Amino acid sequence: MSGALFGHFNFYIQKNEKLKPFERRIFLSQSEDLISQLVGEETKMRGSIENINKNISFLDSSLSDLELKEIWNNLYDEHGYRFDRFKDKWIREKIGGNKDFGDKKDESKTINPLKTDWLKKIKNKSKLYDMG
Repeated sequence: MSGALFGHFNFYIQKNEKLKPFERRIFLSQSEDLISQLVGEETKMRGSIENINKNISFLDSSLSDLELKEIWNNLYDEHGYRFDRFKDKWIREKIGGNKDFGDKKDESKTINPLKTDWLKKIKNKSKLYDMG
């Protein structure tokens, strides 16, 4: 089962269903920093650690790489826009874009009109997290 793992990190599962050891160390370290950021934002916004979104949890290093992939990808799908590092990529993936009819070479100029309301909600939601 090879293929992209945490495409946002550009790490790949090997044929043995594991990451390379140095990629695993990098992933666990960097994801801990990112999840800490979310936990901090949630705690500020909600008042205490007990009130944070239950889908936000630190990754257990004893889990297999496939299990880590599943947990991280779910976290990224729900909160990727909150990470500065992944925000633009997350928006492109989730919202997409239409070609600008004035410049066919640049596909990033316009947003799909069917998703603009959703984009506004996300922008307003992310502003809540930026308070502080």
